[in-house]
Amino acid sequence: MAQEVADAYGLTGTPVLSGPVARGQLGQVWRLDTGQGSHAVKEWFATPDLEEVSGDADLVEAALAEGVLTPSIVRTADTGVVATTVGGTAVRVFEWVDLRGRTRRLDPAAVGATLAALHRAAPATGESVDNWFATGFGEQRWRDLHRRVQGERAPFADQLGALVDELVAVESVIEPHESPIVCHRDLWADNVLATDDGRICVVDFENHGPADPSQELAMVLFEFGDDDPARARALHTAYRDAGGPGRVTRRGHFTMLVAEQAHIGQLACSRWVGASSESERERLARWFLEIPDDPVTLPRIDRVLAAVT
Repeated sequence: MAQEVADAYGLTGTPVLSGPVARGQLGQVWRLDTGQGSHAVKEWFATPDLEEVSGDADLVEAALAEGVLTPSIVRTADTGVVATTVGGTAVRVFEWVDLRGRTRRLDPAAVGATLAALHRAAPATGESVDNWFATGFGEQRWRDLHRRVQGERAPFADQLGALVDELVAVESVIEPHESPIVCHRDLWADNVLATDDGRICVVDFENHGPADPSQELAMVLFEFGDDDPARARALHTAYRDAGGPGRVTRRGHFTMLVAEQAHIGQLACSRWVGASSESERERLARWFLEIPDDPVTLPRIDRVLAAVT
């Protein structure tokens, strides 16, 4: 596998593949060392639409031009494409960047300035916003989902039941996205990381697409504000001072955050019910439990609003 990837991307020298060094819901990342240095190799668990997952290249290059630190994309040696299939496995290759572990306690001003640069780099778009970022789940579906996991004796059924009323209430904020631009749309702490020398690095642009910059800003305020008004205020001020176009002024600006919570919760629960192995169920249960451990609720939204308005 190491030699096949190196050959496909024109990387010379004896290749050594190690890892995986990181894992997400759809794939995992390996480290590839060759005579041309180190690279990150993303492997998908199931082959995606390779053209679709390669569509982030323009946004990555625009972000780099705006000063965002993000791994540059390596293209294949023969056709110059971003993603390809090697030995039946879909892969793509990036520049390697030494990163620290996930944390929501990054320097909030640095995160705000980075988000502003991402938004300055982003073009406007007339495309519609996906439901994943724009719609809730609805009271009846939440209650039906709770009964379903309860009937299957899911270990997190009680946590979901205790949270249903708040999950329903927070969906009252949902409103349409205004003036979408091409956003990253996956700026959780897994994808905004510190380098070994303390700079902010953004990874994994594959979920990019239309979104209101104010809504993406609200999501980042929640994630990296970490329920601390001073952190949220510092992030918002740095974003504004760096020329970011978004502004968070009302509950509706948290639509994307609320919608993602709903769809992640539904997906984790549904996949848990249909999982074929105990290890997969354990992984999906951990994924779902990230919600009751850190729920998006109306009081938490209001605390962020009070800090930045």
